[in-house]
Amino acid sequence: MRILMLSHYFPSGQMTHVFALARELARQGHDVHVVNGRVRTSRQWRYVRTLAGQVPCSVRLGAARLTALARRLRPHVIHAHSKRTFALGAWLSRRTGIPLIITCHARTLIRPEYEPAFAQACRIICPWETLAAEMGPRGGRTRVIPNGIDLEQFPFRERPPRATLRVLYLGRVDQLRRAGVEALCRAVLGLPGVELVLASDRPGAPWVQHVGWLANPAPWLADSDVVVGTGRAVLEGLATGCAALVLGEGWNGLLTPANAASLARDNFIGRAGAVRPTPDAIRHALVQLQQDAGLRRSLAVWGRRFVEERFDIRQVAAQTAGLYAEVLEEACIRRRQRHSGG
Repeated sequence: MRILMLSHYFPSGQMTHVFALARELARQGHDVHVVNGRVRTSRQWRYVRTLAGQVPCSVRLGAARLTALARRLRPHVIHAHSKRTFALGAWLSRRTGIPLIITCHARTLIRPEYEPAFAQACRIICPWETLAAEMGPRGGRTRVIPNGIDLEQFPFRERPPRATLRVLYLGRVDQLRRAGVEALCRAVLGLPGVELVLASDRPGAPWVQHVGWLANPAPWLADSDVVVGTGRAVLEGLATGCAALVLGEGWNGLLTPANAASLARDNFIGRAGAVRPTPDAIRHALVQLQQDAGLRRSLAVWGRRFVEERFDIRQVAAQTAGLYAEVLEEACIRRRQRHSGG
């Protein structure tokens, strides 16, 4: 199958997922080309190429460029992943007759301005259940397919005994997350035996090491005991054997077998409807993990298995390819009906 994916440059779990999915679909025998627009510097291009691996990738989202690309590649489906490509994907689909699939990666995208594209899409993928519920069934076009984790890229590693609890915050520090990150930084201030590193687009506090945004966080996760963040960061950490603290706009605390299913329904997003992040609550969770090596080991084993069973990128890619095939079969049926006058 030939697949044209549309996205745009925005360092995030969303962009990481686009390329992880593209790489795995290619491994499964499909021809994938990703157009990832708004790449404006050589540094951004190097980052995109790191994510793309061997998958062909271009950066021009103009109408003429896309039309020429579609004519050359002759894709079977167009898959738009970002708000800046929904309308473009819909336009290209109308112009070429190629079926459009949209992945809606955030509830903030369920807005009137994107409704024309949603209405045209043959399928709308929502990566988690509460997002799909907000999107609505739309005549059976809405489907839940989670964002997947490449388990080879994020291998499990048993942690050696050590005196210091290594904690990695992985994710953006935007306006919504700022209060939580500040609470995390204050939680470790003066806390003996706990070391915090921020892998993010912005620094946190002077007493916390900041390593910037990471194109490949796997080595940092493998060298950490605890991952702190939301969404994809939580899953990548679990895959490598980290315990996970869910911290975003709100605080969901330690991820365990008891709360994992409910938090997965909302993509481990740390919503404000949870609990307001406070240094005391975060410090309590860190001390608990620091003092209980057995808990860390049991959570590590469980976490890896949890990701293997529910978020393996191989399964996610197979589900996505199955959805593409479903859309193409429906298109064939419609063509046969038109030709037969039915």
